[in-house]
Amino acid sequence: MSDNLEFVRTLTGHSGCQLNLYKNADTFFLRKDAGVISYNKRLKKQCAKQKWFKLDSVKTPKVLRYGYDQNNLFYFDMEFINGICMSEYMNQIKIKEIVVLMDLLFNSLQIKKGTISHKSELIFQNKISSLYHTCDTKNKLILKSLNKLSTFHFKNVPLSPCCGDLTLENIILSPSGIYVIDLLDSFYNSWMIDVAKLLQDIDLGWSYRHQEKSYNLNLRLATAKQALLDKLYAMENGQQNVVIIYHILLLNVLRIYPYAKDKMTILFLNNALESVLNSIQEMEAA
Repeated sequence: MSDNLEFVRTLTGHSGCQLNLYKNADTFFLRKDAGVISYNKRLKKQCAKQKWFKLDSVKTPKVLRYGYDQNNLFYFDMEFINGICMSEYMNQIKIKEIVVLMDLLFNSLQIKKGTISHKSELIFQNKISSLYHTCDTKNKLILKSLNKLSTFHFKNVPLSPCCGDLTLENIILSPSGIYVIDLLDSFYNSWMIDVAKLLQDIDLGWSYRHQEKSYNLNLRLATAKQALLDKLYAMENGQQNVVIIYHILLLNVLRIYPYAKDKMTILFLNNALESVLNSIQEMEAA
């Protein structure tokens, strides 16, 4: 690295980390640091994952360097991808392009690398049990959702490489290709986790919770949802897979509650729980 290192600006951080944009000579790069020492271990895992993780036809930003700063905070530098996130692009994408894009994302998932793990049931049930203690069970929707999950069997959730946070905000479209950013270490790694995160946006609208959705955006999200579901239902055991993924989606929503502080987010989560529960009920009745 040259001596011409220049701080440009701080970006909105994810997962409790600091994210800053720097310029080194004529090249821009992002530095992600732990923020607090207690996060060092988790950020090191994220760095390692970003170095080895690959999706077919979808890229991840290259890790340029990593280490510890003067405050003993772990950091890693990555290439800066100049593009538009898919959550923004969804407002202007042509309808016919949506199916092509969703096909590309789905076909890039690590489905073929999936294996059934005898530990999946225990891992999921332990996570659900912990939420009984961290969520407000006086909320009837929360309690109903937790009870629903505690009686569901997660033994058929395949273990496979996954991004961990495949939201529309973390998919970047650039002239050099499609990138996924902010790879997270999940409590359980599965391509189904990635699909559930996509549905968290295109079905529930998580990335748009602070804005009023327009008819055009709703149409595009509905088209993306149907395109994704069509791919899932076309799989062997497609119906079963969709039911599993919607239970994972229900779990995803519940996991947000302990961090939700404002009334708008809590209202969104309540509506999301009701929507997912209704979807599951319709699937099970079909």
